[in-house]
Parts: sequence; structure tokens; C-alpha cells
Amino acid sequence: MIIACGIEYDGTNYHGFQRQRASHGPTVQGTLETAVTQISGVQTTVMGAGRTDAGVHASGQVIHFRTESRLTVEVWRRALNAVLPSTVVVRWAKEMPEGFHARFSAQSRSYRYTIWNERFPTALRARYAYHCSRELDVTLMDDACRYLLGRKDFGAFGHSPDDSNPLKPGPHHCIRTMLEARCLRDHQQAELIYCDFTADAFLTGQVRRMVGTLLLVGQQRLSVAEFAEIVQRAEKTHPGSAAPSLGLCLVRVEYPEKFGVNGQ
Repeated sequence: MIIACGIEYDGTNYHGFQRQRASHGPTVQGTLETAVTQISGVQTTVMGAGRTDAGVHASGQVIHFRTESRLTVEVWRRALNAVLPSTVVVRWAKEMPEGFHARFSAQSRSYRYTIWNERFPTALRARYAYHCSRELDVTLMDDACRYLLGRKDFGAFGHSPDDSNPLKPGPHHCIRTMLEARCLRDHQQAELIYCDFTADAFLTGQVRRMVGTLLLVGQQRLSVAEFAEIVQRAEKTHPGSAAPSLGLCLVRVEYPEKFGVNGQ
């Protein structure tokens, strides 16, 4: 069987999703593989829809694994949650048809970056929101976002995940399709600013550096026109630096309707 699961995790103490050498520290993929193997008794590989960076969270990650176990999907969900640490939770589980792949079947991924924009920090949101004490003009940030929309070279904000894969020699392109890009304040709690992005795929570090550059626009240290020029030039040498990972969360992965996992 192919089992797909919706995963939520607090990435604070993980060195990203993707499995690494044990000496590098724990990863979400490694933690999930240990849990699946413990239940099935067979060494199992877990594949994820998005390879989130160290410290990045997820509320809508999707994974899949193959198993010869005859456990039902509901038993899998309960068993995994029983052995996983509290920082990783399986929200749903579903048996999938042959041909489904958590990463390669995905049509889009959506990320939200959360900013706490107030003079003083907040203890209760400190693990999940970046504290920016300087006043931010969210209207300018949102105006700048329109230059991110469409299919283009996003080389100004990241690099291809394949750059670190010795099995895929380069050069690798940085062209992606941005379907949604916006910045807005929370209607009920104005200290909270959300930067939302949906694309067919993302470069490594792309969302964090886009946010870091948009923060300069919000502080009026960079004009909207200058931001547009950075996007158009697609060169990494510009003032924007990557925002901290703690504010970033993978919130949704969309698949073709035939798989029946959207909206789980």
C-alpha cells in the first residue's frame, strides 16, 4: 500500500525536513522514518512534499510511504501519533493509488510567514513569529508583492534544491510560477502581519529572503520600484537578507482532485 499522511510539526529543534547524517542533528523525515519502521518492523523511506529548512514549521505538510503491512489507515494514524514526539503530529492518513508521490504529484505549495510587529516581543508567539519592532507599512509590502506574481526567474531570492544533489549536475534554473503573493495585517490583532505565498515550487531559502526584502520595503528603506528591479534582475547581490526561519510555516499542499486529499 501507499499511505499518505497530513503532518503538522514544530520545526524549532529540527535541522529541517530532509534526512541528514545523524551527527547533524534530528530531522523531521528521520523522525517519521523511525516511527514508521518501529510500527511495521521494516526499514521504510518517507517522502515529503516540501523540504523545509531548519527551524521552519508545518501545519500542512504531506508525506507518503510504502508498506506491506495490512494495518488500516486509521490504525496507522493512531499508532504513529503514539510513538512520535509531541512536536510531530499526523493529522490524517489515507491509502493512495499507485503513482501518487507526495512531492512529484503536488501542484502547488503554500507558505505563511508571520511577523509580530510591535515595540515589545511576545513570549507566547516567540517560536512561531519574527519580532520586528520597527513600524511596517504593510500596504507598500503588499504593493511590492505583485511583482512576484507569474512565471519568472527567482534567482534573487534563493537557489535550486538540486544544487546540493551530486546526482543532478547543474546548472539548475531558478524559474518558478508564483500563484499568490500578499502581505496583510490580522483584522483582529493588528500586531500580526502575514506574508502569504503560493507557487508550483520554491527555491531553497526563497520565502525567507523574499520576506527579508519585503521588510525593507515596509520600513521604507527600499522603494517598491527598487524591489521590482531586484526581482527583474534576478541577481543575489541586493540589500535583502533572509528573515529568520522561526516565522515560516508550510500551510498547504495542493494535488490533482483525483487523489482526494485536498481539504483534509
